[in-house]
Amino acid sequence: MIYLIRHATPLIDYKPCNAHSAKLLLDEYNQTSSIDEGEIVAFLSQPDLSQVLLATEANIISSPVNRAYATACRLFEATRIQQDARLREYDLRLSSIPVLKMGVRHWFALHRILWLLGISLGAASRKAEHQRALGVADELYSSCGEPGKTTIVISHGMFLRTVRKTLQKRGLQARRVYRSGCFTVESLTP
Repeated sequence: MIYLIRHATPLIDYKPCNAHSAKLLLDEYNQTSSIDEGEIVAFLSQPDLSQVLLATEANIISSPVNRAYATACRLFEATRIQQDARLREYDLRLSSIPVLKMGVRHWFALHRILWLLGISLGAASRKAEHQRALGVADELYSSCGEPGKTTIVISHGMFLRTVRKTLQKRGLQARRVYRSGCFTVESLTP
């Protein structure tokens, strides 16, 4: 069995801002370990959902990016968590668009769309990032064939989406277990 967990919502200022401020907020977003722990607490308060995940002797791997690692540490003992740099989010860079003012989430979305269209602004290419996710998915698929083995991956939205879709194409069944804000738990079974 495989569990894919997206990190809890980072606690940064999401108010409208200009391009310069959005770049600073992207840096803060990528460095903060301050997350909305209420999303995790709500999950943990539902034992019918959380205890199955927490009771397993699973292999736990996490993105080293602070928001993901903080989520992993809130769920599991830090000594059980292995960090893996391949689990970081797809690269995102912001450009300066003068006069425009919008919420930081909109800045992120605009530049993610540009990236998907091939305008990388110095970020890793879509193809390279996709190949990284495919490599992780291949490893997860190989390990899920071992009887009784469970792997828990704590990472980021777009990265996990690619991993999930790849595993589904290989025949695994995905099911959303829980979602609150950014924090999402999905299970994949053969």
